[in-house]
Amino acid sequence: EFSSELNRMGARLTKVEAKTNVWLGGDTRMRFLSDSPAHGAKKLKGSDRWDFRQRIKFTGTINDRFTFQGRISTNYGNKWGNTDSSYGSTAYFDVFNITGKNVLGLDSIRVGRTALDVIGNGLIGKPMAVDGVLVNKTIGQTKFSAWTGNVKTDTNINVGSGDSGNAYQLTTTQFRYNVNKKMNIGLGYYWADEPGTSTPTGMGTLNANRGSFDGSRGYDLMATYKFGGLTLMGDYIGSTLKNVVDLPKNPKAWVVQLSNGTGPGAHAVYYNAAPLVNIGKVRDSAWAVSYRSVDPGALPYNAGGFDTQAVAYPNQPYSVFTHGTENVKAWFLSYEYVLDKNIVLSLEYQDFKLKNRSVTGLDSDDLNKCFMAKLEFFY
Repeated sequence: EFSSELNRMGARLTKVEAKTNVWLGGDTRMRFLSDSPAHGAKKLKGSDRWDFRQRIKFTGTINDRFTFQGRISTNYGNKWGNTDSSYGSTAYFDVFNITGKNVLGLDSIRVGRTALDVIGNGLIGKPMAVDGVLVNKTIGQTKFSAWTGNVKTDTNINVGSGDSGNAYQLTTTQFRYNVNKKMNIGLGYYWADEPGTSTPTGMGTLNANRGSFDGSRGYDLMATYKFGGLTLMGDYIGSTLKNVVDLPKNPKAWVVQLSNGTGPGAHAVYYNAAPLVNIGKVRDSAWAVSYRSVDPGALPYNAGGFDTQAVAYPNQPYSVFTHGTENVKAWFLSYEYVLDKNIVLSLEYQDFKLKNRSVTGLDSDDLNKCFMAKLEFFY
């Protein structure tokens, strides 16, 4: 009876959607945190055990080949009860970029601020706020990508002194090949113009009280394999340090993860930068178990994927918040459950130990144990 009216309504909605070129979404996160640090370090306490994050995401179409993406996020460390301070109100753009498809003979070019998602499965990585240029090209079953950009803020920018704008360049390239529907392998290489530094109290860029180097480069072997409803991922990194002092010249790092998740995070990245679960499927659940082993200096500082994935006081020696991917051996256990559509409960646990105690002066390998419970709302 109403078919003609419904057809006309559908046609009008199609025209409206065609004209709409900006879309809005976001997520809200609330967390409870707890840790058990060794060597006399302070445990999280008070409001430092409760925090939140608010993000608003913009996506849009410029034309048939170009799109844009932006995201506003509250600054890290927003604690409950701090509404009258910058910790409770400051926000910034942690993502904004332009992507062009089929440009200059390439599949795509991405320019601007994004996550550091350009090599491997996340052992070298960062969930937000690096500035650079990424190019992609597919040749048969092989995908080629190359990226160059900055991974660390330069404190001298805008003041005209010191390096004044040298924000530590990282350059990567990689090839990934689909062996079959179940297995993907890859080889990458990186060059990092970023020094490694140490202090006697263990609060330099290195998780050590001795040693330094001027820069680094290295290879990344990576693989992903799916079997029996599980996904197995692994990376192995071998680095060479430039002008190294009091450290091994060729440090290594590796990580392996097993997960039963069907969400994007289960087969894309080791830490939970994306959900393990299908957030639209009520009562969907997933787990992931990973283990990593990282020598001192094996990864460029501020490009360690597990940095900030555990929460501890950053102004203390050997903090796992700032050195989560530096001179550590660590288990990472994660479980997620969809309470309701687009509402996810997560439980995470990490157990940290030193990889090379001889460069720290500490009397045991223990570092910290961290627990996190969080609720995330996606829209």
